[in-house]
Amino acid sequence: MNHVLHIIIFICLGWSLSSAEGHSFDHELMPPDSIHIRKSTEGHAPLLKSLLEQNDLKAFYHHAKTVLSELNAMRRHGTMTREEACDMLWSLYPIGGAPMYEAPDYDSVQPWPYKDERNNDIAAKSGVISALSIMDTKQMSRNLDIHEQRLKHLHAAYAAAIIKRLKSLHLPDFGKKETALKDEIIRSHPANPDGNVIGTHPSDYSNLLRIGNLNYFSMRNSLYHSYVSGFMEKIFVPMLVKYFPDQAGEVVKYIRKAGYEDGEVLDLIDRTAGYNSNTAYLYQGKSGEEHRKKLQQKYGNPCPDMSRNANK
Repeated sequence: MNHVLHIIIFICLGWSLSSAEGHSFDHELMPPDSIHIRKSTEGHAPLLKSLLEQNDLKAFYHHAKTVLSELNAMRRHGTMTREEACDMLWSLYPIGGAPMYEAPDYDSVQPWPYKDERNNDIAAKSGVISALSIMDTKQMSRNLDIHEQRLKHLHAAYAAAIIKRLKSLHLPDFGKKETALKDEIIRSHPANPDGNVIGTHPSDYSNLLRIGNLNYFSMRNSLYHSYVSGFMEKIFVPMLVKYFPDQAGEVVKYIRKAGYEDGEVLDLIDRTAGYNSNTAYLYQGKSGEEHRKKLQQKYGNPCPDMSRNANK
């Protein structure tokens, strides 16, 4: 693939390795001490911090998986001690903000270094949102001696930042370009001027690696979308409804922080929390009234439950 074609492809994709989002710590996440939660000096948080400082993302996300599993087990077994609660929040902070794996470079003949990790980083981000959503904020606020509402705002901000990052990394039209990119890689091989299938001859190895990297890139691009739409959104919006009842402004604020435009807000609520007695306050105002009319025309029900996950 010549240099000019390389530039054209990346301009079309709107993405480049040097400027790709996700490869640095997300400083939109405020540390827990921003709401006066003291730093954890024991437990998992110091090790996660050390691994992150060493930029050892493989070990970092492997340990993050262990941390998230232990947090779920701890939650099932009862309330946490003050020290455990501190360590949990100071562990979720780096996991939520840590860089993502560097994206596979399908113009490179070097194997993607994270091919055996695949989606550990994406799964960890999702795990943070899950852990936040099931947390007993009332009990934790008493344990940490902070106002519960401050804890809720911290949780909502973390979840919003994580979703925004994954949404920003997803390229919606990449699937349409993938076939053309594969064809170009094949045609760039001197032995395949007519686009014949690359074989197993040693001279084909470099292009096989490039196609392998392209496949990994495509897989991760799909995972960004499927994790957000299939899991994170369905936890995020009901969590906001639970945290901020009758406070539509706060719910909408965090949905916007998660990267959604004004015209997407009510559609997101429809497919996650649903339109019901607990979410009716989110459909107030002119735009809400117009949206409700569309729902009534579509479903013939003045208050349809739009989602299996809706709060009853």
